[in-house]
Amino acid sequence: MRAWLRARPTIADAILAAVVFVLAVTARPEGPGFIEPVTGATITLLAVGSASLIVRRRFPLPVWACTTVAGVAGVIVAAGPSTAVLPAFVGVYTVATQRGRWTAIGAATVTVLAMIGALLIAQPDALQSPTTYAVLAWGGMATAIGIAVRSQRAIVAAAEERARRAEASRDEEARRAVTEERLRIARELHDVVAHHISVINVQAGVAKHLLDEDPAMAGAALGSIRESSQVVLSELSTILGLLRNPGENPSTAPAPGLGQLDALIDSIRRAGATVTLRSTGTAPDLAPVVDLTAYRLIQEALTNARRYGTGTIEVDIDFMDVTVEIEVRNRIGSTQPSTTPGHGLIGMRERVAAVGGELRTGPTPDAMYVVRAVLPVRLRDPADSGARAS
Repeated sequence: MRAWLRARPTIADAILAAVVFVLAVTARPEGPGFIEPVTGATITLLAVGSASLIVRRRFPLPVWACTTVAGVAGVIVAAGPSTAVLPAFVGVYTVATQRGRWTAIGAATVTVLAMIGALLIAQPDALQSPTTYAVLAWGGMATAIGIAVRSQRAIVAAAEERARRAEASRDEEARRAVTEERLRIARELHDVVAHHISVINVQAGVAKHLLDEDPAMAGAALGSIRESSQVVLSELSTILGLLRNPGENPSTAPAPGLGQLDALIDSIRRAGATVTLRSTGTAPDLAPVVDLTAYRLIQEALTNARRYGTGTIEVDIDFMDVTVEIEVRNRIGSTQPSTTPGHGLIGMRERVAAVGGELRTGPTPDAMYVVRAVLPVRLRDPADSGARAS
């Protein structure tokens, strides 16, 4: 019943108005002169005040004014205390629940003073009657209850809003996490597939060209193809393990790093490229995510250099106290790279930005293409390091 009435506030207020009217009409005097008998005029004023309560939620201040005027008029008409004041206290309560605290206190003060004034007009000795102070008590009680109800409603509304925002935030965080994981897997797939498929493509061309003229060299190229395909399958298996169902054991193979750089360069050399590696400084103990980023950066740069360059590639790594500087250079060949950044370049930028590094790429005036990155040895926030490394 309460839920039904809450969904139909006008009907609920009409029922309240009827209850107030019936109680006021049927009230009996508690003692001689305490409450004046109900007359026709009092019933009329009660009807007006009670009827206005039907729209009290939509027009709280006008309804309060109407009930107060009707109550004061009822006291004057009855020449003493009258039940016509009851709708006025409901009006005060309504103002307290719908408006601010000071508005409610002001409305209650006006109502109480007006009714006490009416009592003094009707009965000059009204200050000696307990009814006068009962008006003050009823006005204060209606105001206090109304303010308490309004505060409770505000607390409940705030709690519901916080719950709604928290739920929306959780949904947004979940979507963000899914997007980041999808991008991370996409970068890993691109880094693995693009490099090794490029090597396989080059070796397949070499094998086809030398199959009749130099079967031994063709066989070596086919062996390199086999090795590269095995690496592709192995690394794809590791990456796709991230998409396994819960409960399946993930791969425990370590992520690649600069420790596997020699093997990476050897695979490029076997594909026919000339790679010069220079390293200065003492290699520090890199953060795992930085080590992985450095490896993937060089891998992608070598792949692009082999694809678009003339076959001569220079790799410089400068280890410093707090940073690692990596530079990969190659002379630009006849096949020009696209001016629109591809997935590989975008992936490099995302990886470097994720660890707080800097990346510059592009051609130089002497027809060289340079990929230069500065990576921190350690991440600033260890918590971020663990989160990104995972």
